[in-house]
Amino acid sequence: MSGKDTATRLLLVSGAGGAGRTTLATALAARAAARGRTLLVTVGRVFDPLLADGTGPFDHVHLNPVELLAQWWEGLSATVRAGRSLADGADGRGSGFDPFALEPPELTGLADAEHVLVLRAISGHVESGAYSTVVVDGPAFDDLVSLLTAPASLAAYLERVWPRHVRLSGSAAGPAGGSLAALLLAEPVAGLADRLAGFVADRSALELVHVVTGDGGRAARAREELAALEVLGLRPVALVLNRLIDLDDRFALDLPHPAVRLVRSRVAAQDDAREALADVATVLGRPVIEAAEAVETVLTPAAAAALRWDAAAILDAEPVAVPVPDVRPTGGPGLDARYEWSVALPLVDPTTIGLGRVEEDVVVEAQGVRRRIRLPSVLRRCVVAGATYEEGELRVTFVPDPEVWPRG
Repeated sequence: MSGKDTATRLLLVSGAGGAGRTTLATALAARAAARGRTLLVTVGRVFDPLLADGTGPFDHVHLNPVELLAQWWEGLSATVRAGRSLADGADGRGSGFDPFALEPPELTGLADAEHVLVLRAISGHVESGAYSTVVVDGPAFDDLVSLLTAPASLAAYLERVWPRHVRLSGSAAGPAGGSLAALLLAEPVAGLADRLAGFVADRSALELVHVVTGDGGRAARAREELAALEVLGLRPVALVLNRLIDLDDRFALDLPHPAVRLVRSRVAAQDDAREALADVATVLGRPVIEAAEAVETVLTPAAAAALRWDAAAILDAEPVAVPVPDVRPTGGPGLDARYEWSVALPLVDPTTIGLGRVEEDVVVEAQGVRRRIRLPSVLRRCVVAGATYEEGELRVTFVPDPEVWPRG
């Protein structure tokens, strides 16, 4: 039996607002529940009424980011307050820096922290071993990007503004005060961010199901969203073309009635969407699954489970092969060496690409998102000599930095 058969699968349902993510996530969880114990995770400040009656064949948990933040802050502040005397000076006065003067009910939103805590909760369910499948009804695209990038960003920011070796030296409010703040505040946050960044980056643990409707312009927008996700190292296990009008030959689309014209326009738009998504699917090597519009409004998990679509194509899908950066030598020995670092980004608009370098990382920006990628050791002693985008690949040329390159 393969690891895929034994490990918990995490299926993250993504897509633009109004694409029907919650309905499809509920339907997918219901189909997965026939194969093993399944958990459906919903996220947001508002509970979706589709799941209000709790009758689905799966377990369900709703994550409210504000509540998660308050719970985490309450536990952390209690720990710090318990050791407050260690951080105070000999005269009984503290450093004047007291983030825990804020009480949990005062916290109404702290974006990166909320995203990190949502991911912590999701990863906890995945790693518990209690479920064969965890289906997450993901947020709309912008919040999805923030959710996926928050751990790595938080870890990188903390290390830049307060490096670990500095914070553990206890320099801010005396050795005891600085060390306590580092051990009880910064270290848990940094450790959590690092762990969750690894969790998000593990493509064997996180699989994307991207939902699109056939409305005019949605397929083009979906291509841009998928290009941005590709920059982040994510490709969908499948594309779902949702809420399609299913007509038979008895429906006369040439009648002059306004309702018929409306249907005709929508059918034409979904045909265009089929063609556009087929092109994307060919590039990615993933299937497009069609889901028909429900005859009646979907109000219960049972109604979602009854939708006509091929959920098995997702549940039986092989893992997605996500391109990873490749390095190959193209020059001679010593200071004459040249290296080409490349990564396949076939959906990306090359006019949106930007490059940067931060210490040992290369920063790739495209499609409105930014990703830091750790360079292999040989390239950390090099400088960028140029970059091109050819045949769907970003190719960056590196040459040795004479100041740090080992002498032959």
